[in-house]
Formats: sequence, C-alpha cells, structure tokens
Amino acid sequence: MFKKMPIRLRLTAMMVILLTICCVGLTLILNFSAGIMATRIDAVSVLPAQEVSEEINVIDNFQAPSNVMMPTPSEDVQKARTDFQFESVFFMLLIIVCGGILTYYISGKVLKPLNTLNSQIKNRTVHNLSESMDIPATNDEIAELTQSFNEMTDKLNNAFMMQSRFSANAAHELRTPLAVLKTKVDVFKKKHTHSTEEYDALISVFEKQTQRLSELVFTLLDMTNMNDGFENETICLKDILKDIVSEFSHIADGKDVKFNLDCDDSVVYGNTDLLYRAFYNLIENSIKYNIDGGKVMIKVKPDKKQIIIEIKDTGIGIPDEEKKNIFEPFYRVDKSRSRELGGSGLGLSIVQNIITKHNGNIVVTDNENGGTCFEIILGK
Repeated sequence: MFKKMPIRLRLTAMMVILLTICCVGLTLILNFSAGIMATRIDAVSVLPAQEVSEEINVIDNFQAPSNVMMPTPSEDVQKARTDFQFESVFFMLLIIVCGGILTYYISGKVLKPLNTLNSQIKNRTVHNLSESMDIPATNDEIAELTQSFNEMTDKLNNAFMMQSRFSANAAHELRTPLAVLKTKVDVFKKKHTHSTEEYDALISVFEKQTQRLSELVFTLLDMTNMNDGFENETICLKDILKDIVSEFSHIADGKDVKFNLDCDDSVVYGNTDLLYRAFYNLIENSIKYNIDGGKVMIKVKPDKKQIIIEIKDTGIGIPDEEKKNIFEPFYRVDKSRSRELGGSGLGLSIVQNIITKHNGNIVVTDNENGGTCFEIILGK
C-alpha cells in the first residue's frame, strides 16, 4: 500500500514517521532528565542546614546519606512534573503535525516541475513528438529527466518518420512492377487476336517484373532474417576483398575504372558471408556511380583495437543533406539514375545492418579527390 501512494504523500508520511521517532525519543529523554533534576532539587530543599556535606553528596551521587531518609516529593514538585509531561507531549504532537503539514506543502512545491512534466508527457502523441519540452533551469534530477525524455522523443520521432518513409518507398517499389503488369494486360486484352510475337513480348514483361518483385521480397526477407544469430569465425579481409575485386573486374573494365587495393593480412571475427555481402554492395556502388576512367581505392588500416576499411571512389558523390538518409531502406539519392542502374534501394541498408550486427560502425564522407568515401570500423 505504501508503494502505491503518490510521491508527495509518501514523502510526507516518511517525514511524519521520522519526526515522530525523533520527538518521542527527545520527549522521553527530557522527561527522564527533568524527573531526576526535580528529585535532586526537592531533596536538597528539605535537608537540614547542618547537613551540608550530605547535601553535596546527594547532588553528586544521586542519593541521600544512609542516615537520612529520602523525602517524598512535595505536591508542588509532583504537579510540576505532571505539567511538564503534559506540555512536552502536547508540543511533541504539535511539532509532528506542523512538520507533516510543512513537509506536505514544501514537497508540493518541490514536485511541481515533476507534475508539470507528467502533464506534458500525457499530452504527447505521434503528431507532436518532434516538439521539445522546456528544460527547467533548476539543474536537478527533474531537469535531467526532461532532457532524457526529449532525447527519447527525438529518437521515437525519427523512428516513426523512418517507418513512414519505409512504408511509402516500399509501396512505391511494389507498385511500379504491378502497374507495368496491369498496363500490359489491359493493352493485351483490347485485341481479340494476338500474334506469337505479342505473346512472347507479354511473357517477357511478366518474367522481368515478377523477377523484380521476387528479388525485392527475398531482399526484405534477408533483412528480417539477418537478426538471427551467427557463429563468429576468423576472417582474412584480404581474401574477401581480392575475391570481390576479381569478380567485378570485367564490369570495371567496361567503364575503364581502376582498382587500387591496399590490404595486409588483418583478420576480424564474424560471418564470412555477411561481411562479403556488405563489402560487395559497397564496391558495386563504387563502380556503378563512378565516372568513366575513375578509380576505386580500397585500403585496410589496422589498429591496436580495431580495423578501419576505407572504400573510396571518384564518382558523382553524395550531397551533404542526403548522407544521413542513405542507409534507410529504399532510399535513393537520385531516383531516376538509380532506376537506370538497377537495384532495389536496399543495398546500403543491408550494409549498415551487417556492420551493426558485427558491433562495427560505418560512416560516409566525401573523398578528398571528389566522390564518396565509406569508412567501416570493425573490432579485432
């Protein structure tokens, strides 16, 4: 029950309990001390004048001499004791009540920013997540909580926006081949008779568009299944990169693109197939979006705790305002050019997922000689 109480009442109850314990203890001590003091004073006042030494002995040793009977407290002393006990209990209760009321009032003032934060949080919806709440100037835990909440809402808003863009882009990617198929079927149905060439052309369109849909669906499934665990194994980066360069050699020769591979025998731990796919997609993009006669430079820079892989090209580059979005699924910097070169717009998103799964990081910057530089950081 105590844990279900509001914080304000909980603080007040705890303070009242603490005040009660302190006041009761203090009252008992005062009453005990006052009783002893009253007994001493009363004993001294009734002893004979000649018994000075015994008086001192009574005061010092808390007892009368053996030949003197301890006097019975007078009515005035007894009444004073009773009055003192009553007043001490009365003021004890008064302090406890006043302390509880004051604690309740002060705690309300202290917790007011928290109540304000609570009301603002209750009014948060998907539509106003981008609005940041004012951080109190108190520089206390409530201010830190407000800052943390603002950071959380920013992340949620970015996630919602990304999900919205993903849904729109996915719908667009799926709609395009379906629209082509529907158009071809409608045109085909308008004629009652068809030649063999027309049937072949229709089948060819169906094969091409269904293949496109299949690749898109399988790629999305791969991204989903990528969350499954995998066994780490020792991977030599030089072997993977040399295989990829050899596989793209004929395509690079067609665009007169030159490769420059600078790699030692550095090894990392991970999944060979996944890392192969990540580097494959990056090098493929470096060739696709490169200029004729350009270069693709691949460099591996080992460090004590990590390995940095740089993949640079001398291509068309990526605008600064687009760099933060290129790893989103289906995102295309130049949609018309991207469709001409093929692809589903999922390549870089898959790359980021693979690198993240290997506890690494990928950063895109501009190449100093023009083009793009992808920097992948993996732990040893």
